[in-house]
Amino acid sequence: MNFLNPSYQSESDPFLDLIKELKDCEIPKFSFVKSVGLDEISGLSVSDTKQYIERNGVLMFEGENENMKVEKKDLINYCTKFYTQINEGYCKDGKIQKTLQEMIHELNQWEIRLKRMLSVLKPVFNITDGYNKTTNKSYRLLKGYWVNDKNQRKRIFNKNVGITDGAIEHHFERFFKNRGYEVTIYFKLLNGFITDLIIEKNGKQEAVEFKIRNKEDFYSQFMSLEMWYKYKEIYK
Repeated sequence: MNFLNPSYQSESDPFLDLIKELKDCEIPKFSFVKSVGLDEISGLSVSDTKQYIERNGVLMFEGENENMKVEKKDLINYCTKFYTQINEGYCKDGKIQKTLQEMIHELNQWEIRLKRMLSVLKPVFNITDGYNKTTNKSYRLLKGYWVNDKNQRKRIFNKNVGITDGAIEHHFERFFKNRGYEVTIYFKLLNGFITDLIIEKNGKQEAVEFKIRNKEDFYSQFMSLEMWYKYKEIYK
């Protein structure tokens, strides 16, 4: 057999292109709600309550945003080094320890992980409505795409976010209930202030104020969070 193969010419490298795409991708901001402890505002006037929430309210999922930043940076650095530098783990005392097949398999695993992280940062989903004959109501469904273990993009997320023509507070109510919170909409405090939501879990009560009113903005942040939780379930 003649082993003198012609040189391979390519203007791009799919794996490095994938790394670059992730590098250029922005981390989503989860800015849809702010919260404060209910006990922090119970003794304030209505005007002071509004000011307190604006100044001291916590963006509830800001921690997830920071975790995404760390994961993105670490993933880019590791994959770049793994792909472009000599991997000492493959060679010991001058002897190759892994077959080319094993190396390609590991490379494919990292490719899938890169694509999944991109799915977190840039969620791809469809918005549809489904009709429930029992309740005689139409519900808004978000159907998101994920990369499976075979490196195929498949629609695996089917999330019901609430009644189609309902106000956004009903979407938020369902969001928190699905995360184990007890939820009360438009709770009126003794000082007369009406909260958007009161949520409670493990004996801790929080007043929640909406920071966005556009459903489409919420859908994008919602799906990014859902995919991030899926990502963490696999890798963390």
